[in-house]
Amino acid sequence: MAVEINGKNFVIEPRQNVLANQQCQYFRDFDDVALTRDESKCIGCGLCRTACLQYNNLGVPVETKVGDCTYFRPEGKLKVSESNCTRCGQCVMVCPTGALHEKENIEDVKMALADPDKIVVAQTAPSSRVSLAESFGGEPGEILEGQMVAALKKLGFDYVFDVNLGADFTTVEEAYDLKDRLEDGTTPLFTSCCPARVKYIEDFHSDLIGNITSVRSPQQCLGVLINTYFAEKLKLDYKKIIVVSIMPCVAKKFESRREGEDKSGYWDVDWVLTTREFIKMVKEAKIDLRNIEPAEFDAPLGQASGAGAIYGASGGVMESAIRTFADIFHGEKIEKIDYEEFRGMEGIKKATLNIGSKGAPFGGGQDLRVAVATGLANAEKIIDEIRNGQKYDYVEVMACPGGCVGGGGQPKPQTLAVINKRREALYKIDKNLPIRKAHENPIVQQVYKEFLGCAGSELAQKYLHTNYNVRQARICQT
Repeated sequence: MAVEINGKNFVIEPRQNVLANQQCQYFRDFDDVALTRDESKCIGCGLCRTACLQYNNLGVPVETKVGDCTYFRPEGKLKVSESNCTRCGQCVMVCPTGALHEKENIEDVKMALADPDKIVVAQTAPSSRVSLAESFGGEPGEILEGQMVAALKKLGFDYVFDVNLGADFTTVEEAYDLKDRLEDGTTPLFTSCCPARVKYIEDFHSDLIGNITSVRSPQQCLGVLINTYFAEKLKLDYKKIIVVSIMPCVAKKFESRREGEDKSGYWDVDWVLTTREFIKMVKEAKIDLRNIEPAEFDAPLGQASGAGAIYGASGGVMESAIRTFADIFHGEKIEKIDYEEFRGMEGIKKATLNIGSKGAPFGGGQDLRVAVATGLANAEKIIDEIRNGQKYDYVEVMACPGGCVGGGGQPKPQTLAVINKRREALYKIDKNLPIRKAHENPIVQQVYKEFLGCAGSELAQKYLHTNYNVRQARICQT
């Protein structure tokens, strides 16, 4: 039997069976917030290390002999939390026995749903809606957005909001961050949406932390707005609100418990369920997902732009930000929306946007040099280029193949062909929406007007930014 890793087939070669483990001193680690390791299920195949090397060139799982058994321990240590594991979850995707697994929070969510005193809110990532069908007899890339919302309602969630809207807020704040850095010469700007990539910078390139945008990820931006703006608007006690994210990502569990991710006074996101965990809940409830009557996201945080949808694809974060940056850079609406140079499954994509010459997409005074990398191994190549003098203004990195659509919390098995179909579906969603720029979303405009003030304001800094590299608050122009 073979497993596809980064487009290559690797044969599963067990070094022991599960019964043999009972004679060895295996270790079970359930302490990490994102990943669990149960060596009693490990067959010593080493595919976890292969995936870590293929995608990230890190090789965190290290071959370790314990008696007659072979295990792959994080940097040779017993606990994931003691290592520099980024929690990308690609090891989980290829583990054939479940020895590696996301830390399940299904029971925590069920307890919240059963508590009549709690107001339980779901927020859903763009990538989940284009991958759910695979587990219910459908095709990769089949869009089940309305069905997903309906299933969440049937499970008992009081409100269902769209993380794509959170992406719109991330986009607006990040576009202004990019503009500021171009003006004061502090580029390159690194995206921060991928928590595995952020941890990679912190652990292996800490001198570049100041280059990471301080803007929070879409999950965290929407989470804090649910606990503040939404709670105030509906006169709800935010202490009773439980925010549950449905994510394609294992590392989002880790992100939700990072220092500074409690801007509302409590954790802004209480629990994170992977796409797989959500699928498990739907199947346990015997919900026929593909045939359920579709429902719409709830107001007031349900309407998102097409720019928010493509966050799940490699290059999507950059394209979203550039759409908004183009308009604010010149103070007028720029017709160009699609940036094909950022799209595709290639591990590294580069482009120079001529924003200074006649007929250019923007029409300003300089070139914008950008790079997009998927997989931390490719991110390392871009960082090496920067250290050797290559100039970039804006760099997007996603740890997982193809971006979040290939995340470590997605349905198994996962091949590049499957990931690509999911990716294409996100651009289809984008193309079919009437609003395709984040700053043109009327909900975004309303929240800034009623609550935040403007992008980069004191309140925006408080709620939508974190402490990677906090910048001075912007004065709103009335």
